[in-house]
Amino acid sequence: MKVILWLVCVIGIEATGMISSLFAGDIAGVYGQMDKPFLAPPGSIIGIVWTILYAFMGTALYFLITAKVNPLFKKQAYLFFGIQQVLNFLWSIVFFGWQAYWAGTVVIILLILSVIVCMVLFARVDKKALYLFVPYLIWCLYAGYLTIGLTLLNT
Repeated sequence: MKVILWLVCVIGIEATGMISSLFAGDIAGVYGQMDKPFLAPPGSIIGIVWTILYAFMGTALYFLITAKVNPLFKKQAYLFFGIQQVLNFLWSIVFFGWQAYWAGTVVIILLILSVIVCMVLFARVDKKALYLFVPYLIWCLYAGYLTIGLTLLNT
């Protein structure tokens, strides 16, 4: 039963990423046409990284669900997990789909802040969830750098 719950969590989070990319349109095409800042990755690597990070997020959600802790702590962690998922979902749509670069910059900053809050809350619920969000935070910080660089170079 635990394996099924874990799979549901991972597949559900992966699905949000796939659905977001569908709404965002031709991300690779838009990214390929943009002037890029120093240290911008090739477009082919970005999807691979996000797929791994979504699996980590889904696994973190599984650890939150199965944690035996104060329900208030879990409720707060769920709330911010949801907030960061919504922001994550919206970022590629706003930035690439709508090509609203400055609005995408605001979204990525809010995403980074919400990931940090998640990590603080996860520390009270399950440290494994916290550790799974470390690479996600690092990538979001890098994505923030790229977002700002892309915005400045392409507006």
